[in-house]
Amino acid sequence: MAHKDSGTKKRFKDAVVAVAAIAFLYLVFHLTGVGCPVKFVTGISCPGCGMTRAWGAVLRGDFAAAFRYHPLWILPIPGVALLIFQKRIPKKVFKISIIVIAACFFVIYEIRMADSGNTIVVFRPSEGLIGRTILRIKNLF
Repeated sequence: MAHKDSGTKKRFKDAVVAVAAIAFLYLVFHLTGVGCPVKFVTGISCPGCGMTRAWGAVLRGDFAAAFRYHPLWILPIPGVALLIFQKRIPKKVFKISIIVIAACFFVIYEIRMADSGNTIVVFRPSEGLIGRTILRIKNLF
């Protein structure tokens, strides 16, 4: 039993380190004005767009705003729990759970992308670094 507990502790420690690294990256992106690196480079929001703002709203106790920023803001918690306790969960249950979480993100992403009134999830390739670079090169000729 001690062997399983040490594996769970290691996965928990790894999850904490990963979350801390992600938080540090987000801080760097925020301080440099990049914001979301995917959106910065492509001009297209990713399926997780709004998640950071949603968790900021949760920390302020504003759950309605959290839902507006990203309706799936709560799913990272079970996702991380699944990863931490992966060895204790039957493989089939683990795989199905991860697939369901990913599918939820992509379904919500498609719905949000299709909503022309959505200002959080956008499709503006010309505003991304790649699009701006192509326009500058095009204007040179």
